[in-house]
Amino acid sequence: MFKSKIFQLVFSILAAISVWLLLILLGNLFESVAGMYRFFEALGGSDKGYIQAMIYAVFFYSIFELYEKKMVIKAEFGGLDQRLLPERDQLVLSPEEVAGIKLTIIQLEGEGKKFLVNNFIKKACTQYRNDKSISDTLQVFNAQVDNSKEELEGKLEIVRYLLGAIISLGFIGTLIGLSSSIGMAHLAKTAEGMPEITRNLNVAFDTTLVALLIGLVLNFFYHRYLEYIDTFYARARSYVIDNLISRIYVPV
Repeated sequence: MFKSKIFQLVFSILAAISVWLLLILLGNLFESVAGMYRFFEALGGSDKGYIQAMIYAVFFYSIFELYEKKMVIKAEFGGLDQRLLPERDQLVLSPEEVAGIKLTIIQLEGEGKKFLVNNFIKKACTQYRNDKSISDTLQVFNAQVDNSKEELEGKLEIVRYLLGAIISLGFIGTLIGLSSSIGMAHLAKTAEGMPEITRNLNVAFDTTLVALLIGLVLNFFYHRYLEYIDTFYARARSYVIDNLISRIYVPV
């Protein structure tokens, strides 16, 4: 895990530097076209675009984090395709059959097939065996699913921090650009000074613009991942309740 994080960090930095150098190259190629040059400069295509490069590095690292976590939750959907529980209409389960389902889950886990839904089924079977109460089993099962979801969402804290860091970097770039412009205020009346002041003002607002745009893109991927989480847990909850807990029948 540690090596993976180091690789992600190094790759993100290298990718950001590559993007920065590419933007500088494109800016130089279109230097004679004012509109195109200004476009690439705003994205960081100049020697003052290091703040934008930092924003890109944070963006790439965040994308890698989300992609890694997305692959994990997508793999969990495979647990729902195992067909471990009976899905035929009107079928009921006796306590003995519930115990048999638990033994099957334990056997599968011994073979390396460890999915969250397997764990949910096993815990529901265990809870029913302990108190023989369907209502208590349902209550405990719902609490276990909620706790599992909260734990998974808690691992997104670093991504939430990086989302805020991108916006903060944009404002830092704005402050640096504004302070540089203010420091050159005495050159405003000179022919050489005014273009440099304007350039620093451009940098000041460009960094915030890039941060907001990158933040919008990253927020899209972040909420797409949250959608995967919500969908998985909703399907897992329904699967266990509909095909296990609500089917348990104890003859009087």
